[in-house]
Amino acid sequence: MRHNRKEIRYVLFGTGDYYQRFRHWFDNKTVLAILDNDEKKQGTMLDGHPVIPPERVAELPFDAVVILSFYITEMKRQLVSLGVEEKKIYHFYDLHELFEEEEQQNAGRTCHRKNILLLSHDLSLGGPALALYHTALILQKNGYEVIFASMLDGALREKLEDNMIPVIIDRRLQIKTMRELPWTQKYDLIFCNTISYHTFLSDRNTDIPAIWWLHDSAFFYEGIRDGKLADISDRNLKFLSVGPVPRKAMNQRRPDAVIEDLIYGVSEEI
Repeated sequence: MRHNRKEIRYVLFGTGDYYQRFRHWFDNKTVLAILDNDEKKQGTMLDGHPVIPPERVAELPFDAVVILSFYITEMKRQLVSLGVEEKKIYHFYDLHELFEEEEQQNAGRTCHRKNILLLSHDLSLGGPALALYHTALILQKNGYEVIFASMLDGALREKLEDNMIPVIIDRRLQIKTMRELPWTQKYDLIFCNTISYHTFLSDRNTDIPAIWWLHDSAFFYEGIRDGKLADISDRNLKFLSVGPVPRKAMNQRRPDAVIEDLIYGVSEEI
């Protein structure tokens, strides 16, 4: 989407849980209205924005409608039936690209900040997930655009969202390769955490640099089919380990892998 104007005018669709999760991203944006199908909510104000029936969307001079719900298929179909161009309809998964473009327009620049996808095996408060969480904070502090994705949801999500780090939960990460998940191929760098990502890395776009941060002992390698790790291309792939135990476990199956140490510490206050 390209606009001559510098400021994108948004309409939001949905006032439920995902509105609450993503509302803060629109604090400094131009929001014309919020659409909702619930008649009890229509005619009220929410965070200073009028809540209106979707049928009134055509009255608004918007540039983008953002669906804040997982019922994207039904809501998108409704918007199209009301005359909204499909190219102007976005999901909350699209906010990174949408906001980045607006920032580029406002800054008058053509380059973009490096964006990094951090992939965690879960969002528990266990060691590997917390290590990746602190990595995300450091990267964010140093000016990178960070997206945190996981196979499974958990308590760490709240901490990430409190620090304005977008979170994606996609259970397909458990069984799919990178090439089978096109949304993962939009980033400048992919940071995979733990051996759980061996399937994801087994067929990937090797033009995108990837880091594989190993945390696991040999026990967690026992179920991996012989030869599967050896088949993973090391082109544009950097192996890192939290210490000698994960490094040894990987080298037993990939003697050719050059594995460097990236030791981590986790703050007592998370």
